[in-house]
Amino acid sequence: KKNNLIIKSEHGPYGGDEINLNFIEDNSIEKNFGWPISSTGKPYPGEENIFKENNWLSKSHKENGFIEPIKSYTPAIGISELTLKNDSSNTLYVSSLRAGSIYMLDFDKKFSKILNEDRIFFKEQRIRDLEYDPETDSFFALFEYTPSIGIITSKD
Repeated sequence: KKNNLIIKSEHGPYGGDEINLNFIEDNSIEKNFGWPISSTGKPYPGEENIFKENNWLSKSHKENGFIEPIKSYTPAIGISELTLKNDSSNTLYVSSLRAGSIYMLDFDKKFSKILNEDRIFFKEQRIRDLEYDPETDSFFALFEYTPSIGIITSKD
């Protein structure tokens, strides 16, 4: 059920930005997705010893007893906002600071896998915030560099 779903993001170290899904069952929730022990990213230059001394940044979450992310971005995209349209599409919209994009991830009905991915790229922009308005079936994107608000409407 969607109402039992919490979607969260994590900024990785040098790469490895993640999207994680939490399903609430019996009033309990798995909270740890591995950081800093597991990540698909790598240390920033000069921080390698810190991660090595602490045995951090194993690539496998599962081998360390954590939940694997549903999506990981390397290189990092600088996730800024996650927006799930309030309809039956199961599409998650992910806005990006670093990549100047909105990523669309289409999930299956159970949110167990991604069926399709797409991307809208905005040249020389950072997307600070993203909101969906169901009345107009539009997204409002707050661009950082200009500053301005972009209105993105459906093709239908």
